[in-house]
Amino acid sequence: MISKAARRYSLALYSIAEENGNTELIAKDIDNILNLINSNRELELFFVSPVISKSKKLTAVKDIFGNNSSELVMNFLRIIIERRREALVKDIFTDFLNLKKEKQGIVDVMVKTSVELNEQEKENMKKSIEAYTKLKSDIKFGLDSSIIGGFVATINDTVLDASIKRQLENLREKFRTGDHSLN
Repeated sequence: MISKAARRYSLALYSIAEENGNTELIAKDIDNILNLINSNRELELFFVSPVISKSKKLTAVKDIFGNNSSELVMNFLRIIIERRREALVKDIFTDFLNLKKEKQGIVDVMVKTSVELNEQEKENMKKSIEAYTKLKSDIKFGLDSSIIGGFVATINDTVLDASIKRQLENLREKFRTGDHSLN
């Protein structure tokens, strides 16, 4: 869950990016920075460390991101560090990207199946999910052998479990509680 402080900063950054008409560029910069932070544990610890001084953090951020990031993102990072909110960078940037998707009517979806889907099945799944959510979807597909058959789709915080495993669990529970009989 994103903190209120992180939400305020991400809303402010998004508002400025939208006002300047460069939301896509800022989102690309932020995505690159987030990928670096997520792939480098030392960098993640660097941002949350209260021991490292502001001046060292400002210098390091300029050296690491300065050549590959827009002026707005660099100024934003400078402000965050000066206000001692750098521990929120990851949450702020994640929330920014989520806010951008939300404003564009895009929903993140993770679909897990027991077998690999072909391209036509993936496209049919995408159309079904978009019809269900009435939003564009950014779908990622994964495999889960415990599903047996069917699929499990996670749409933001909602889980649609259309797996055979879940149906068997439901049937077992009905028999156990006496809701169904074999007659």
